[in-house]
Amino acid sequence: MRDPNLPLIPYGKQLIDQSDVDAVVETLHGDYLTTGPSVEGFEEALCERTGAKFAIACANGTAALHLACLALELPKGFSGFTSPITFVASANCIEYCGGSTSFVDINPNSLCISIEDLERRCEEMRPDVVIPVHFAGIPAAPEKIQALASKFHFKIIEDAAHALGSTYSVDNQRYEVGQCAHSDMAILSFHPVKTITTGEGGAVTTNDPILAERLRRYRSHGITRNPELMKANHGPWYYEQIGLGFNYRITDLQCALGISQLQKLNSFIERRREIVARYNDAFSRLDSIITPPTPSGTMPCYHIYPIQIQGASRLEWYKELKAEGILTQVHYIPVHTQPYYVEKYGNQTGQFPHAEQYYSTCLSLPLFPAMEDEHVQRVINAVMKITEYVSS
Repeated sequence: MRDPNLPLIPYGKQLIDQSDVDAVVETLHGDYLTTGPSVEGFEEALCERTGAKFAIACANGTAALHLACLALELPKGFSGFTSPITFVASANCIEYCGGSTSFVDINPNSLCISIEDLERRCEEMRPDVVIPVHFAGIPAAPEKIQALASKFHFKIIEDAAHALGSTYSVDNQRYEVGQCAHSDMAILSFHPVKTITTGEGGAVTTNDPILAERLRRYRSHGITRNPELMKANHGPWYYEQIGLGFNYRITDLQCALGISQLQKLNSFIERRREIVARYNDAFSRLDSIITPPTPSGTMPCYHIYPIQIQGASRLEWYKELKAEGILTQVHYIPVHTQPYYVEKYGNQTGQFPHAEQYYSTCLSLPLFPAMEDEHVQRVINAVMKITEYVSS
């Protein structure tokens, strides 16, 4: 029986301090609540952090994926590839734009899209766009995917919803995830469980000015005020809708919080890595657990800590941890097994064996910067206790 005096430990949670509150309150006293100077300031801060030339903030990470697909202006019926181990939005954005969605199995040594399987699939059917997912914050070998893009002529949208603050190295040069050094665009998410939060929010980064212009336009109803794109100009109030867009704007309130949160990103990264190091030290010698990978050349800022449970029931682990006041989550149910994708494309169990094997054993333990050392130790102690219990 759990001690009722011990607080529940969620799998993820935001860290908000007084400086965040003050930033939002200051905006409340200002002239803009919706789209104003804080949105532009947040976008500039994202560019400074990631190294990308342009950042377009929007309503959420799903909107960012949709905008990125729209900005490519691909023909109806285009082909898109993504990983099955992701949230459904990584695939749904292809569907939103009239595309046909296919999946590529994961590499069990990275939990990200398999480069070998991607190349094989490209030889069978050339995709128009590939959306690799930096799962759990682990960079998905962007430079290798770019090499395949050069060979097979597809566009790349990095799903970096988990990976703000992660880096990777190529030929001794370090790159930030979101820099778009090896892609056309990258998307970010600022949901409360992500590395920083704006409450709800997302962004697309790119180095292409044409894509940036399209992203801004699609974010706001397909409307432009750019004289070069309009057919007429009746005065300073004038605008034209030159395409079909959406209301995917973000507010100044959210971006004021985002600016404040970005200033703490380095400390958030450091704390996440400290917790991961403690977990790894405690669990890496256990036969019953596979800890998350750190592929060579990567420095992940882990968004989640997904273990793989060996020789025991995941459901039993889930229930036992909950009984100890520790809440866990499963990331993710393979997207190709979702009824929508099964019914539309005829996907079958066994098509992507590494993704399905991973799903059958994975469980994400609590990981967030607000965790106190005593909370981390509670998780470690509970895992050790359950390991002894289920193996006895």
